[in-house]
Amino acid sequence: MKIVHFILGRASQNTANGVNKVIGGLAKYGNQKGHKIYVVGISASQKESFTLVSRDGFEVESYNTFFNGAFKRVKELLSECDVVHLHSVWNNYNLFLANYLRKVGKPYVVTAHSGLTEDRLKQSNYKFKLAYHALFQKKLFDSAAGVHALTREESTVLRKHTDNNNIFVVSNGQDLGEQVLSPKKYDSVNEKINIGFIGRLSVEKNIDGLINAIALLPPEIRSRIILNLIGPNALNKKQLDKEIKRMGIESNIVFKGALYGADKDRALSNLDFYIHPAHSDVVSIAVMEAMRLGLPSVITRTSDVSYFYNRDAFVMIEPDSKDIARGIVEMFERRAEWSNMSMNAIALVHDVFNWEKVVEQLIIQYKGAIDIKCS
Repeated sequence: MKIVHFILGRASQNTANGVNKVIGGLAKYGNQKGHKIYVVGISASQKESFTLVSRDGFEVESYNTFFNGAFKRVKELLSECDVVHLHSVWNNYNLFLANYLRKVGKPYVVTAHSGLTEDRLKQSNYKFKLAYHALFQKKLFDSAAGVHALTREESTVLRKHTDNNNIFVVSNGQDLGEQVLSPKKYDSVNEKINIGFIGRLSVEKNIDGLINAIALLPPEIRSRIILNLIGPNALNKKQLDKEIKRMGIESNIVFKGALYGADKDRALSNLDFYIHPAHSDVVSIAVMEAMRLGLPSVITRTSDVSYFYNRDAFVMIEPDSKDIARGIVEMFERRAEWSNMSMNAIALVHDVFNWEKVVEQLIIQYKGAIDIKCS
């Protein structure tokens, strides 16, 4: 197949933007499977009108304008491509492109990337977003050959926002390549237990709830916990520091800043277990990265992990400070099981969150969506 991915950005893997990381997996393994993957992106900060960016196993055709750049290029590719894949929501370029694709009869697929969950809608401009979707964006979803949900839970969310009958579920993944995944070794547990979160320190990730949870831990456990926050800050850092000081947990919190590549993997590998407190997510790429390194995890149910709970790779919690604290205590008390949970995390990534297998599933869905659209 020949597939065009249209994105905002240049698919950098050194970013906290999960969509860019997703494109990296889809494009690299799509090409490896013998398909032809085109990635066309818009980068407003790019000085040149066009740049060809080489990535690992694929290229990004990056433009700094839409109409005279990216849109023109996508139109050129339509005669030879089978399907166009649009990504994310609240994107006027997607609206324009989808309208053109409908006119010329070219099938397209759209992925919301968790952008239509209720808490994210309510973060800002709630009424405007509802109106925007009803007036403009719903038609984009309704007319798509297929709507791609990343989890079963997200498929239910999407059904509230579109009448499209072809909502299909294919997860995101991890780039395993030739590496052999190894479980983490817990020969002994140190006096200090390092836990951590990686990603944008933003509202939907519930960082303030996580910090409050540390303060709620029993003193004998709190004295042993170090929370490592890894990622660019999107919150009011001064206010966070003030709250941390007020709660008397300065010695428990370490802000590591943004880390990428090998630096990020080293930081994750130094953790005893991972924690993901998000109000909403679709099995975050960060969770998959932690599991790839064999980390047992504490994850909110609202991160769409319920269907994987029986794999015994994580403790499941609610996005409430008290329940986050309960989950940390439960994980602490299950120290003897960390090695088994680590092996289970590795198996889950290998079996499910694996770009090679994900791309095979997505190709099947592309073909099915095209058949439906053409029938």
